Amino acid sequence: MTSELIGGSALREAAQRTAALLRSVPDPSRAVPGLTWNVGETAAHLVAELELFTGLVTGARQAGGHLDDDAAEAITPAQVSVAANALQLAELTERDPVRLADRLVPAADAFVAAAARRPAGEPVLAANGVAMTMPTMTAALLGEQLIHGLDIARAANLPWRISRADALLVIAGVIAMVPDYIDRAEAAGRHVSYELRLRGGPRYRLMIDDGTAAVTEPGGRVDCRIVADPVAFLLVGYGRTGQMGQILRGKMLAVGRKPWLGLAFGKMITGP
Repeated sequence: MTSELIGGSALREAAQRTAALLRSVPDPSRAVPGLTWNVGETAAHLVAELELFTGLVTGARQAGGHLDDDAAEAITPAQVSVAANALQLAELTERDPVRLADRLVPAADAFVAAAARRPAGEPVLAANGVAMTMPTMTAALLGEQLIHGLDIARAANLPWRISRADALLVIAGVIAMVPDYIDRAEAAGRHVSYELRLRGGPRYRLMIDDGTAAVTEPGGRVDCRIVADPVAFLLVGYGRTGQMGQILRGKMLAVGRKPWLGLAFGKMITGP
């Protein structure tokens, strides 16, 4: 039975916007600020990611194949993602933005249709080695469209907007993956509780316990509360803007018994 997929409509709309953006880019060889990819490679990644995740959901593809068995257990999901992305770009050689734009929306539609046919809470192993439910996977793919759309727009000097509603959807998926992305070395020996309050959105509670992390129900006493604008928090989390600049603009604020722990929050996450 097909059901409404949480975040599915937002993913479709974001893919449509990204496709329109790609058709406006004059030069696919333009370097993307902050990445090792150019515009064509970034566009190819977006298409490949959607097609891969659809295959994972349907069972036509299997996670893995880009790492040997010994290495897979020794590195973080972020590092696994780097290897997976390199394999994707080697397999998908198209770099023309217009041709990739033609594939992007159908790829998003195919993913949404496939994910809607699976139980929402059923986990599927993704290419980064993290088991994701359908809403989490959809949020991750939405984040790819929004953040890499911004990357491409910056490279081409074109406008790009991320809405509060879309940012909240992505953050919900990212928060669910935080325990997998914790930097165990950075968090070793730490026993810290955080509450994340998103303006106009929900609250999340995160417990750091000697190199491990858990997301629990909000409420109760915590060491540090982070109050943030959702879009600012998303951009900081994905490394597209600096944390201090957002603090100075009033977009992010740390309060509570130990507000200085707010600066340590991002250091303990290896990145989505």
